[in-house]
Amino acid sequence: MALDLRLGPVDVTGIRFARSPMWETMEATRTVREPLRQAYHLSWLRAVDVDACADALAVLEPLTPRGGNQPDFLIPIPSGPTTTIEDDLAAVAAIPIDIVVAELERSLHAPQASDQVRAGVRALLADPGHSLERIVAAQRSCWDHLVRPYWPAIDDLLAADIAHRAAQLASGGLAAVIDGLHPSISWSDGVLVFGGNYHGATDEVRGRGLVLMPGVFTWPHTVAATDPPWQPTVVYPARGVGTLWPPGSRRTPGALGELLGASRARLLVALDEEASTSVLARRVGLGLPTTSEHLRVLRAAGLVTARRAGREVRHRRTALGAALAGA
Repeated sequence: MALDLRLGPVDVTGIRFARSPMWETMEATRTVREPLRQAYHLSWLRAVDVDACADALAVLEPLTPRGGNQPDFLIPIPSGPTTTIEDDLAAVAAIPIDIVVAELERSLHAPQASDQVRAGVRALLADPGHSLERIVAAQRSCWDHLVRPYWPAIDDLLAADIAHRAAQLASGGLAAVIDGLHPSISWSDGVLVFGGNYHGATDEVRGRGLVLMPGVFTWPHTVAATDPPWQPTVVYPARGVGTLWPPGSRRTPGALGELLGASRARLLVALDEEASTSVLARRVGLGLPTTSEHLRVLRAAGLVTARRAGREVRHRRTALGAALAGA
């Protein structure tokens, strides 16, 4: 079920973009642990020194469970598009202990939390003041080893995405910006509809404004954070993540052709970026009906996804499709 964010006039005028070094750091720790995320970031994963921050990852692991609740205090909502990691670390360190305890308690009692997660959270609750210091130190270590060496490239990508959205706002208005963030996000009559597992919830933003934040390590997923006292925030996939890391060895269409068939292999390799059916047909030299049929088969096999954008249907590779293409 969808989450409906109802924005009043003040909220609409208060919509802003931001990017967060801490968000990327925490999501990078998830990527290290979750193989389904890794297909998009294999070159990065092979280059980083995970062992150097193993102790830090262990501290943060119960706070970033695959099932359960991640405390909101871990990632302060950035004040603007130029927030630094030092700003973020200082903000986490300054969180009042009563908020730390309340959010850890919520993680402890989350219905989806595993016994291992609950044990880790209980250990942190035993001395929350000291635990907050450990958490901040662990975040700094993960930043230093997982993200900082690559931050200039990540930051450029995030800045380019925000610049693109700003130009889109000027040319097409707010609806064009919101509708272009992700297929699961749409805008209608002052309501931002956010697809996902939210049990049909409705949240009144009530003058708190809204932050739109591109994410690299979240890609291709979206996240909504709306609980007070934090400012409502929607994280969406940044454009151009496929260009961020150095390319691996690309499989040739001929090699893939033995598995998929020559035409489908060419289509999969041609999907370096999201493209419409007609564009793909021109790229690979096939007729439109033939291209549509091959794309239908690739979607059914879980190698490609599709979304409607106006009169077009746009296609992109899934993680499995990217791995098969060697991208």
